[in-house]
Amino acid sequence: MLNKFVYHVKSLLKKPFKIGLITYRYPGESPTNTGVGIHCHYLSRELAKLGCEVHVFCFGKGRFNKKEYVGDGRLVIHRIDTSVPEINSDEYLRRWLSGFIFDNKVMEAVVKEHSKEEFDLIHSNGRLIGGIFVSKYLGNIKWINTIHSLEKNRLRFMPDEEKKYANVFKWMENTIQHADSIVAVSQTLKEEILGGYSVKEKKVFHIPNGVDREIFKPDNTIPEQKKVLYVGRFNFEKGIDLLPRIINTVLHNDKELKFEVIASDKNLQEQLLKVKKQFEMLEKKYPKRFIWERNILGREELAKKYNESIMLIQPSLYEAFGMTVLEAMSCGKAVIVSDKGALAEVVDNAGIVVPLNTKSFSKAILKLAKDYKLRERYGRRGIERADNFSWETIGKQTFELYKVVTGKTNEELPEKHKRVHEGLKNLEELHKSKEEKDMEVGDVKIPTNKT
Repeated sequence: MLNKFVYHVKSLLKKPFKIGLITYRYPGESPTNTGVGIHCHYLSRELAKLGCEVHVFCFGKGRFNKKEYVGDGRLVIHRIDTSVPEINSDEYLRRWLSGFIFDNKVMEAVVKEHSKEEFDLIHSNGRLIGGIFVSKYLGNIKWINTIHSLEKNRLRFMPDEEKKYANVFKWMENTIQHADSIVAVSQTLKEEILGGYSVKEKKVFHIPNGVDREIFKPDNTIPEQKKVLYVGRFNFEKGIDLLPRIINTVLHNDKELKFEVIASDKNLQEQLLKVKKQFEMLEKKYPKRFIWERNILGREELAKKYNESIMLIQPSLYEAFGMTVLEAMSCGKAVIVSDKGALAEVVDNAGIVVPLNTKSFSKAILKLAKDYKLRERYGRRGIERADNFSWETIGKQTFELYKVVTGKTNEELPEKHKRVHEGLKNLEELHKSKEEKDMEVGDVKIPTNKT
């Protein structure tokens, strides 16, 4: 109640910065394990704490708005129903239809809200950006898009059922070239964007994902047994087809180890059914040592799983960031990751990076399982490294970018908001050159801890 009163008093004195944050996934009554949904959840709250009025447009059953006062600002959640009639058994077709319905409805919702009181900026996330592209020009609104992965680079890892829609998402992704600025969640992804699209480097920022240190932290749990953990989607991109051989090799050679996989098998593509059967065979072969958790877990439940384990592995073929890896590091756990995508960038010296093959992963797991001191060393480094991925800092970095894009960098801010990440110190200088067609922007550098 007090936050609401303070917000409305301040709004009378000065109009708050109004943001439209667009994301198909956003946590609600049920948990989400998608990186985009988690990212937008924390970012929206940090922006509200900075005094912004944040309108989140996301998927939801029915159509309703929910208001919440957070810190000095206000958060409004607009749930948009994109239900698709049971007209086709093709799961991917239904997903695309749902996406297109969302794209069109969100355009309507954004324009309607903009007509009440204008947005300063709209910030989309992911590939469903066609409606936002149109909204930008209909409402003359500044537009930023955060890219969490490049669909055309993921194409070769997709099942055949999804590949047949490749031209659709290539067409949609091309729209990013019209954004006023682009955010990449890793330096690796930034390089992919620059190499894959005709986008000038001056328009691209690197602002990473973050981790909730209040949830993902060591809880002093002493694992009853030595357990290796995998958390991720059940698809080829995450290396799920490599796991059966890795698990069998590890459990066969070390009788003290357990292995737990957290991956939902809902709506699996036909090509993955073979992997599912291999998992079921492992359950029968190692009934007490192999655990397969098929449910989507909430963040608190995941944190408990990390703390019950001695290490996390991530054998991804494509990874634009590596959210679960950062969460495990934040809990003080050693990690073993593939040398693909941005995983090495996120891990730095807090874990082991190996070539993407079952032999390398199996060997690294068996070696690390027997070396308690090395696991502890990686665990300490992981905790220190996770300090560099604070959502509070990421919120401030993003708000600074908003002010540059909208030309509002000279507005006076409260003292507690003046200090931002060192990598954005040049933003004021860049604003002075805003008459140029393209902004002069630079990367947000993540400090590296060497211990």
